[in-house]
Amino acid sequence: YHALVELEAAGVVMQPGQQPFKCNTRLALVARNALKNVIGEENAAEVEKQVDQGKLTLKDVDALGLKGQDITQGVVSIIFTTGNSQEVALAFLASDRLDSEIERKSAISELVNLLRDTFEVELPDKATLANIRERLTRHVLMTDLVVGLGDKVPSSLASVKIAESPAAVAACTSLARSWRLRRDVRESYITASQKVEQDFSLAKLDFDPKKIVAIETFLAVERALLRHVEESLLEKATDELLALAKSRLASFWAEAMPSIQAHWALIAAIAEVLLEADRVQKSLKKPPTTVPALVKAYADGDSPWCLLDSHHRHMASRWFKFEAVDDDGGLEQLVLKADRRYTHVGSELAKHFIGHFQKAKHPSKGVLRQVELFDTKVGPKAQEGKTAYVWVDALRFEMARELAEVLKEDFDLGLQPAIATMPTITEIGMASLLPKASQSAKVVSVGNGKLALEIAGTVIKDRKDRINFMKAHAGVPVFDAKLDDLLPKPSKKVRDGIQNAQLVLVTSQEIDEFGEKDTKLARMLMDTMLDQLRRCVRVLRDAGVKTIIIAADHGHLFAEEVGEDMKIDAPGGKTADLHRRVWVGEGGNVDASYMRTPLRSLGVECDFDLATPWNFAVFKVAGGNLIYFHGGLSPQELVIPVLTLTPKAHRMAGPPSGISWKLTKGAEKLTTRFFSVQITGTTTSLFELEPPRVRVEIRSKGKSISAPVSASYGFEEATGDVSLKLADNDSKQIEPNTVTVMVTLEEDLPKTVSLVLLDATTGAELASIDKIENAISL
Repeated sequence: YHALVELEAAGVVMQPGQQPFKCNTRLALVARNALKNVIGEENAAEVEKQVDQGKLTLKDVDALGLKGQDITQGVVSIIFTTGNSQEVALAFLASDRLDSEIERKSAISELVNLLRDTFEVELPDKATLANIRERLTRHVLMTDLVVGLGDKVPSSLASVKIAESPAAVAACTSLARSWRLRRDVRESYITASQKVEQDFSLAKLDFDPKKIVAIETFLAVERALLRHVEESLLEKATDELLALAKSRLASFWAEAMPSIQAHWALIAAIAEVLLEADRVQKSLKKPPTTVPALVKAYADGDSPWCLLDSHHRHMASRWFKFEAVDDDGGLEQLVLKADRRYTHVGSELAKHFIGHFQKAKHPSKGVLRQVELFDTKVGPKAQEGKTAYVWVDALRFEMARELAEVLKEDFDLGLQPAIATMPTITEIGMASLLPKASQSAKVVSVGNGKLALEIAGTVIKDRKDRINFMKAHAGVPVFDAKLDDLLPKPSKKVRDGIQNAQLVLVTSQEIDEFGEKDTKLARMLMDTMLDQLRRCVRVLRDAGVKTIIIAADHGHLFAEEVGEDMKIDAPGGKTADLHRRVWVGEGGNVDASYMRTPLRSLGVECDFDLATPWNFAVFKVAGGNLIYFHGGLSPQELVIPVLTLTPKAHRMAGPPSGISWKLTKGAEKLTTRFFSVQITGTTTSLFELEPPRVRVEIRSKGKSISAPVSASYGFEEATGDVSLKLADNDSKQIEPNTVTVMVTLEEDLPKTVSLVLLDATTGAELASIDKIENAISL
């Protein structure tokens, strides 16, 4: 029994940390609640952080409240329709539209007093509004910069007059931050900051890299940080530098200027190449020595060696798209370093792999061979139900690995490496995917420097031969189509063909075709091929296909242009076929610069020898390009993917509904090839919001004329899609994401374009901005 229980229940405990929140007297929380109606919710939240960090005391908070208190009795509040000093200052800095009203109502003196009291800015008694605005801009932005630099202020800025009291400093930094973050006044901030930057020659100053990481005031400071990271990566790549580069993708200048976001994305891609090269090189000090173990190390697990190829492909793609602005050559040096590291480590890996592959007994147990694929996987599946067999020329294993990541939500899948038939050229690899190849396959010469594969007495030279052989020996009705026939939507003829067939054969030779003829187009195609394959498998799924198997004839090398020191003489003799990466024939020379062995010793029925460079070197061959190759025995060329897909039971009904989308342009006009848009969204339903994967395109006459480049978060390198997420503090709101795209059309650009937000899964249009003026000068 408690005699005083009634009295005890009549009171409450109030102390820091007490619940409910109304009883919590933590100074930072009290300050935020007291100031949010005075200086705004966002600035009050910033004050809360500064109080928690010990930067502001109770006295400082009181002073800040007094300086930002409502001035509703004054003329200024009538003109600006607010008594909040922060809002008044921001409206005044961002535009001169109220200047005439201020002058007409003789409110200049009142405005000056307000600005002096709040921001400690020195303003003459008699000054024009333009001069007041210029002085306030300089004062606020330089306070924001100098305070951020702390004790590392360059000597030339040491005498710059800034706010001194904690309350005025907080007012200045809060105003600068609000000015940057308000998208409706962002352009005025950029213009104003660039003028102050020029006035103080900030681009010529040296800043402490550790201090400027948290500063977003000036573009010159952002560029200084870019240079620092570039220079540091030239010395040594670290995880910290990679993390810094990725974090800057969502910084103010990255979101305000698409070229800055693209620059940071490229630097991050370079860092990933350098770090992965270091990891692979370290693992090669004690590498596996059997073929199955080598293939597993290259293709299997969470961190396979093939990640080096993926990172290099991403970097090369970004560099190909990049338009350098004010680059002093440091970025080009960095790309060159990454290219050379990739070539050097890739060559080490190739030499080790080829050496042990040559010594091994073939066929190697535990590794699938390309010639076994139809008879062991495709054929049995086709007997069970409608099956699609997709041949992708030159699809490298690492590319299929990325494709699998994209498709795993909609398909049950299995990705398996296989050893391609040698030499790794199209005529041999494609024919090795046919029925009966495992029983009887022989590499033969067909004259004119060409090889073919003979299966069951039939010599198969080209696509026509392959299709005829497939239809004759598949054991089920076959319908053949090219990848283009299925996209964007198959015709009735194609749909009927799929419906009536048990095996659907889809072929694609785009990578190889352009890689050998036009490396520029090939680089562009690399960026779209995985997206095309994703769309292809969804078309096949929707057409009733039960199993989809994707395979390649061979892989490829696509690196920096080969120099003279990497060109070697071929064996000569009686040459049956010669490519930059492989020689097939008899007689001729033997040299330490390449591996030469009978094809029969590699498990391939053939009467000829094969020779291939130990590393990424090439044979001297007339014509052709010096960037894209295949034919050799490096794992990039020899290890091919076998990706098996089975549609999951659940199907997406359509594009996401119940979301109100908002697209905000990064600029009013298209002035460079880079263009950005901020994506936000709010749910309009009672159900929990599930953010979709989206894609942004710039279109002309309904056709895309852009390529995805980067995003603040969620960018998928494989497809260019962007995975959105919920805001941390609001489950009804999508976290804002600024996405950058690049116009790819080289000529005949239209006067206006549209920007479209698409659902990445269904292709449905979610939102758009029409009639964006094109002001690009080619």
